Amino acid sequence: MPSTIATSKPPPVGHVKQPSSDGLQNSTRQSRSKNRTLIGPVVATFPLASSLPQILCGLSVPVDTNDPSVTMQYSVHICPRQMRRELELVFPDVVGRKDELIVIPTFQRTQTSMVSYAVETQTEKDAKLHQFYRWAGELVSRLRKHGYWADVTDPMSGMALFTTCGPSLYPDVEGAEVLLRYAPLNLGMCFVLLHPQWGTHVYPATAFTLAPASVVQQTLDEMQCA
Repeated sequence: MPSTIATSKPPPVGHVKQPSSDGLQNSTRQSRSKNRTLIGPVVATFPLASSLPQILCGLSVPVDTNDPSVTMQYSVHICPRQMRRELELVFPDVVGRKDELIVIPTFQRTQTSMVSYAVETQTEKDAKLHQFYRWAGELVSRLRKHGYWADVTDPMSGMALFTTCGPSLYPDVEGAEVLLRYAPLNLGMCFVLLHPQWGTHVYPATAFTLAPASVVQQTLDEMQCA
């Protein structure tokens, strides 16, 4: 994913980040004792509707609707203090309300290693991206119906997907390191996400909201029963 939030050229498909000396990476080790996980991590399966949520209809990329469900690991966190200012640069809509921000990192297990450049890997990345879009569209739509701001960052770019884009990008790899202590794998010129159980067979993506954790959990529970 994008390296620290200020980068302007994201690496491929959200799984690789370039080494950096500022932003989230600088603050990762400082956050380990301050992290506040509210829910999870939990692995759950969510049914996916055959029709797209209305919020996805404005995307410029066609979203495949063949998969009937998505299985992912998710957790819910109070946004750590050192991430708040940088996330205001990703989501200008949360300026002044960053203390209420909730971060929901998600991970889909993959059959292929996401560091591979094989055709099979790219095909699987596309499938996981579309599954995340559909899950995210449903989550954001439901939270908005409850009256709460919500958005996700696009795994392809690190930019806000449904709301106003700020000048910065969100790095899923560093976010997982800060929130869940998932140490990235150093490949020399770049880092890749290393899941503690799945290794590099993982597709990360992240959601954000100003809804209380109780509303987030209720919404996720309802989505699993849809």
